[in-house]
Amino acid sequence: MDLEIGLLILVVILILLIIFCIPVLLQIWRVSKDLTITLQTMNKSLPTILKNMEEITANVNNSTSVINKKIQNFSDTTNRSGSVINDVIDNIQYFAPLAMKLPVFSSFKNIIAIIKGISVFIDVLVKKQKA
Repeated sequence: MDLEIGLLILVVILILLIIFCIPVLLQIWRVSKDLTITLQTMNKSLPTILKNMEEITANVNNSTSVINKKIQNFSDTTNRSGSVINDVIDNIQYFAPLAMKLPVFSSFKNIIAIIKGISVFIDVLVKKQKA
């Protein structure tokens, strides 16, 4: 008799467990259906997304290579102009004395001296008139 009561309690517990598991199993089944629909949607849209990503990547790669070429061109130009400027600066010591002997510079020195003389004359004249 005790065995029958024990088995009966065990069967009742098992039936209650099955009854409580039915809503959980139904929810799992609904979620799996929703996941199937989501998976189908992703499978439809994923190839176009991947194609767009490939195009974007190709455009970025092309832009990067163009920018690298432009930077390289600017760098080459800068290096060339820098070497020319360095050559001019290094060799200016040889050309400066020759350039200073040109008549233009001697005329320029004379003009500056005349301007200084005139300014001194005007200063002295103005001071005498004030006094």
